[in-house]
Amino acid sequence: MKKMSLMICLLIAGIVVLGGCKKSGDDVPQVPTKTYKFTVKSSGLLADDRISVEFGGSPIDDKVKTVIKVDGVQQNNQYSVELTRAQLTKSGGVVVESVLPIYQMSFVLSGYSGTTGHTFSINVDPVVNGVPAASVNKTFTTDTFTQSYNY
Repeated sequence: MKKMSLMICLLIAGIVVLGGCKKSGDDVPQVPTKTYKFTVKSSGLLADDRISVEFGGSPIDDKVKTVIKVDGVQQNNQYSVELTRAQLTKSGGVVVESVLPIYQMSFVLSGYSGTTGHTFSINVDPVVNGVPAASVNKTFTTDTFTQSYNY
């Protein structure tokens, strides 16, 4: 009888102790997300110059397919976008931003001047979570340049 009482007490204690445990899926850490906004401007860009400015974003939820908008227009089903020459030469520049808070956003700046002695420049002003970050100012010469910037 004493063994039976001890077994029942141990069983009840086990249920109480284990019943208070969380499921293992509840312990997934929250990854911080941010909002991003980039204003891109060019100066001195000629027809013979080669330039590529491509942005990409990383959402936390892989079900989210649209993460970028350009000049306020969502780029549906796109994780990345390459700016066109028309966008880069537009007066006032072009604005690339995240549609919702995302894990990371980056851009690649690549190009060269197609004319000996000529230079052109690209200026990118990033804002992360509403706070301006250091501007990227690149002057292109006839030497090929490629650089990735991660935020």
